[in-house]
Amino acid sequence: MTHIPRQRSSSDIYHVIIRGAGRRILFEDDEDRRFLLGKLAQYKDKHDVVILAWCLMENHVHILLKCELADLTNLMRSLGTSFARYYNGRHGHVGPVFQDRFKSYPVEDDAYLMTLVRYIHMNPQRAGTCSYDAYPWSSYAEYVDRSSICATDFVLDCFGKLQSFVEFHKNAPDDEVELDVVVKEGKIAIKRAVIPDGEAIEIARRFFGDEFANSIASMSRKERNDALRRLRDCGLSVRQIERLTGVGRGIIQKL
Repeated sequence: MTHIPRQRSSSDIYHVIIRGAGRRILFEDDEDRRFLLGKLAQYKDKHDVVILAWCLMENHVHILLKCELADLTNLMRSLGTSFARYYNGRHGHVGPVFQDRFKSYPVEDDAYLMTLVRYIHMNPQRAGTCSYDAYPWSSYAEYVDRSSICATDFVLDCFGKLQSFVEFHKNAPDDEVELDVVVKEGKIAIKRAVIPDGEAIEIARRFFGDEFANSIASMSRKERNDALRRLRDCGLSVRQIERLTGVGRGIIQKL
């Protein structure tokens, strides 16, 4: 079987999906779930990987992470081998535990990153298991309470503040379905649900002209803050506004 080469992310951020072989159940009980999370915590440090979000479903797992592509491969090899050995030994299973090799998709901009984090956390609610904020086996609780595996600051910087993160999840559209991943001519294209960087630049140009960074620098504090709020209202992330305007994220987050 010929595998399509993994696509390298310029941001070093990847969405990883692993599924049970034949879509078989991966977790018989919470002990299985705790084992996988313990190994993920162990191997992320060993392989220099930053975990941004995760969700354990009955027959598949989502992991959003930041690392070099080679480190991603090493992490998933260690995690897969360790869990398969544990699962087969504990449950008397024979044969592969996971379906083929893991899937990985590059995440290239903040807009997609924000939507993807929400999509991952919404999995149990859309599956009819329970509400996303009551589900104990996702990283949502790490964001609103105390982080253990995830580096939550990286994603929260995109939202500016925790309340914006919480509201973004509350306002998830009912008809938001699984993000479309299309492979065409050996390349992966992902359908985005919010503003990518190219559109963010065009929005800034419409408001402030081609030299929008210089325009904002010449404004009074009130004019500047009003302009930054307009960009936020249009859906731009804190990190996008910081890159486009040169204004520090600390100022943007206070607006």
